[in-house]
Amino acid sequence: MKKPTKKTFYTITEAAKVLGISRPGVHDAIKKGRLKAKEGKIIRRVVTKAWKIDPKSLQSYEVALHKQAAGKKT
Repeated sequence: MKKPTKKTFYTITEAAKVLGISRPGVHDAIKKGRLKAKEGKIIRRVVTKAWKIDPKSLQSYEVALHKQAAGKKT
């Protein structure tokens, strides 16, 4: 797992990269309550609704080895 930088929140894509798993794997972890996240507005080029994942939750999340293997690009 990469070391997270100091951020106020992570998006699904950013969390997937940090954890080394797929985006659906992150969604699954949120759905099952293993990752703390809340829906909110994110302003990039435009304002969109997205999941905001708590950095502390991301640091404490332990990824199963089979999830890491599924999330890696070959």
